[in-house]
Amino acid sequence: MSVFGVTGKLASGKSTLVELLKKKGAKTYDLDDVIHRYYRNKNSEVYKKIITQFPRSVGKNKQISRKKLGEIVFACNAAREKIEKIVHPVIIKDLRLWVKENRKKEEFYIAEVPLLFEKNLACCFDRVILVVASRQTILCRVQDKFGISKKDAAKRLSFFISDKEKRKGSDFVVKNRGSMEELKKEVDVLWEKIKLDGIK
Repeated sequence: MSVFGVTGKLASGKSTLVELLKKKGAKTYDLDDVIHRYYRNKNSEVYKKIITQFPRSVGKNKQISRKKLGEIVFACNAAREKIEKIVHPVIIKDLRLWVKENRKKEEFYIAEVPLLFEKNLACCFDRVILVVASRQTILCRVQDKFGISKKDAAKRLSFFISDKEKRKGSDFVVKNRGSMEELKKEVDVLWEKIKLDGIK
């Protein structure tokens, strides 16, 4: 079968789409979840490097605070690049290994990769699924999710390649209009396309 990469901007609905596909039988991989496991593992090199270089990101019980780290990452490009150099080589290596291990299996495998295009990872996958939502919807969701201003939400979104550019490298595009029922219908159609694609 095939290994698919799911991508899209912050709060576009990637996780919801992946969860719906999982219910249909797909095997899934969440890159954000992998990152957070490294953050929680005090023995990991990722954890050790972050608390050493970014001590302000440490919260209660010496846990890395995702909120504090996010504030650091999006406030300064130099800090963002430094954190990416710590985190991305490790998680990309894990992702490539996961893809390699599952590419020849019979099930459908789907990985949620927020920066798939930004980090030139499209080549890792047989097919790419892009989730899109209106800018206004995403801005509101990012504000609510992270408790930040509209200006800061817009700044975080500015680090993502535009959906227009991402469409060029995507095999499937799912429109998330905000309604769960509508998204489920979109996923029903997508699932049938995925199954047909896997038969070829």
